[in-house]
This record gives sequence, structure tokens and C-alpha cells, in this order.
Amino acid sequence: RGGVSSFLSAPPREFKRLDRMVTRMPPRRQVALPRSTPHHHFIPIPLPLAALLLVYLELSTLTTAQQCTAQGNDAIFMVFQAENPDSVFFSEDGCLAGGGRGTGCCSGSQCRVCEANQVTSSSGKQMAWNSCACEPCPPGSVQFREGRAACVACPAGWYQPFVGRTECIQCPAGSFNPKVGNFDDCLMCPPGTFSRSDIRAYREATTKLYRGTTTTFDASQGATSCTNCAAGTYQPGAGGRNAEECLSCPAGTFSNSGVAACTPCPAGSYQPYVGMAGPASCLPCQAGKCSDTAGAADCYQCCPVANLACDDYLKRAIGFYGTVQWYSNGGGETGRVPTDQYATFLVDLCARGCRMFQVVNWCVTNECPRLNDAAAAVSGAGM
Repeated sequence: RGGVSSFLSAPPREFKRLDRMVTRMPPRRQVALPRSTPHHHFIPIPLPLAALLLVYLELSTLTTAQQCTAQGNDAIFMVFQAENPDSVFFSEDGCLAGGGRGTGCCSGSQCRVCEANQVTSSSGKQMAWNSCACEPCPPGSVQFREGRAACVACPAGWYQPFVGRTECIQCPAGSFNPKVGNFDDCLMCPPGTFSRSDIRAYREATTKLYRGTTTTFDASQGATSCTNCAAGTYQPGAGGRNAEECLSCPAGTFSNSGVAACTPCPAGSYQPYVGMAGPASCLPCQAGKCSDTAGAADCYQCCPVANLACDDYLKRAIGFYGTVQWYSNGGGETGRVPTDQYATFLVDLCARGCRMFQVVNWCVTNECPRLNDAAAAVSGAGM
């Protein structure tokens, strides 16, 4: 490791100082110590001092670049020394990575608790350092940088169900997540809605907090909430992924925004078009026409004359005035009147209503005329 290489490259006077320190103690263990000279010899080092030597080897990497400390291991940091200020800069955070302090925790983990450590040799020599356990980021958080003291919570629209990860996961199309730091699966968009994210929110997440992300922007992913289908459309199932999955309401119905099903127009009205929004799109049946059931795309003739209203007792079910011999146009046809005979038909209809049923609503003028014309009277009686 870099620590061993750094120690082996130390000047000879460092070894002489270490020799003087360790040779005064009784030998307890023989440790092979490489020297700067071509040959090797053994120096008797007591076990406590051998442990101190290992710490020294670990901390001797003041300027040598090393890899990060893996999760589950302890990161070691040299302590600032006033007598040697150029080796390690001072910081309130004793476990701040960089500047020769030591190796920080790898990405996906955090150096949450910084602990002070100190070893004193039998001769009174002290060596101090800081350490912290590299804890994996808990679910719902990540850290893509190395040497960080804390993990970052996943933003709304993202989640992370595993520990020790460097990137959050976008909510897939058809789902959403309104919470920060979510570790559960994203929620399905309810019927009548679809998932849609915002490019600005995506850029903020991927440039400020998660710059190491490998994702690309997709408007159907990473949603923090679901968007209602537009009025005039509907979405019958959960998990809508985009506006194209919202279906147009069929004729005879309408919808407000965000619905799972369209609403039929009430009886007495009709709707001949698709994709209509709001109840105002339902049109009342024309005079002389009716619709008995909800959701009608058209009205049928329920009065003797299609464009003339009539009292309820004269109204008949669909098909009655088109198939029954109620009036004749003179040519044997029933249920309709040729355009060129329509004026005569109205006069005759008015006369019949006045003479036979004593009603005026069959008359365009809404009143019975004086029937002095014998031909009109005969015509009215013969209908």
C-alpha cells in the first residue's frame, strides 16, 4: 500500500530515531523491518509498539493518493499538528477527507461519527489520529461522492430500496412518489390520471444532488404526482403513462378532468360529438323530439310533428310516429312530409288538433284559426 511505500522512503534518521526508541525495551517479538540499506536485519519490537508501528504506516500517507475506504471498514485520518502545519490542514471536522488527511469512505457510504484515537508508547511517545466507520447509506438515501460525512435523501419522484447505493432510481412510467427519502416502491397513478415529470425538477436532482446519475430525462418517469386526464377524456385503468392513454368520451357522454369514466347525458338531452367536456355539452332535445334514456347521441320524434312541441299525453315511444298511419302526405307515405307539401301539412295538422282534440299546440301560431274555408275543414276532417 501507499503507506508502506511512504514509510520505506523515509530518510535514515527516522529509522535511527525509531531504533533508539525501541531498543530500550525488552524484546517480545521479532519484526522484520526493511531498511534504506541493501541488507535487512531484525529489530526487537514489543507488541504494543508493533501495533503503533502499523498505525504509523497507515498514517504516513500524507500526500500519496490512495483509493477510498470500502463500506464496513474504518477510515483513518491524520490529526493536525501545530508543529507540522504543512502536513495536514486544520479543520473542525477531524475526518474531513482530502488535503493529505487520509482516505475517505467510498461512494455509497458515509463517515457519520468521527472518533479520536491516541496511542502512547512506553517511552511516552504519543500518536493521535481520527477514525470513522464507513457506514453504507440506508435505504432511501445515496451518496455518489467519496469521503462524505452524510448520505443524501432521494428527492420526490425517486426512490432507493437498497443500502449502500450511489444513485436513486426514478419512479417508472405510470407511477409517482411525493415523499423525500422514499425507500418503498412508487405508487401507481390512479384511474383518470397519468404520470408526468418536470424537466427543471429532473435537472435540479441530477445536477445538484446526483451528478453521477446515468439516467436520461423521460417525461413519463420521475413524477412527484399524477396529472389529470383532460376534460372530455377518461382513463379507466391505473398506471397511465402519458396523455395519449387518455381516451375520448364517446357521443352521448361528457367528462370533467381526471375521471375514470365518462358521464352520460341525462334523459331529455343528447350529445352527438365525441370528446366533449362538462355537462353544458349535453344539448336539449329539439321541439317535438325526446330521449328517454341517458347517454343518447340523438333524439327521436316523440310528437306528431318533429319540430313542434306537444303535451305529454301526445308523446309516443321511439318509432311510433314513423311507422303508424298517423298522417299521410297524400302519396301513401307515413311518418314524414315532403318539403313541397309541408306548409299544407301544418295547416291540416292544426285543423285536426283543433277539431278533433281541442288542442292548440299542433298549430304553429299556438291558436286555432277560424275554419271558414270548407276545403280546409274537409281536409282537416279527412286526416
